[in-house]
Amino acid sequence: MLSHLSEESKQAAATTLPTSEAPPCPICYAHPISAVFRPCSHKSCKACINQHLMNNKDCFFCTPPITGVDDFTKPASS
Repeated sequence: MLSHLSEESKQAAATTLPTSEAPPCPICYAHPISAVFRPCSHKSCKACINQHLMNNKDCFFCTPPITGVDDFTKPASS
């Protein structure tokens, strides 16, 4: 099992997103960040937040109830 996990970790590291794309979702690491929660401004992909909101109305990362979800737009790089 340990060797399998080690190999999966190496493959995941080899498939990181280029810096020009949105960063990965901090929950699933499978999709780019695409949603921003109100009022706390935490971020995840839409798949994770949609799944989460079916069972819970609080933010993944902090305790305030999520009052809305906005589309994430990557800040312009300087």
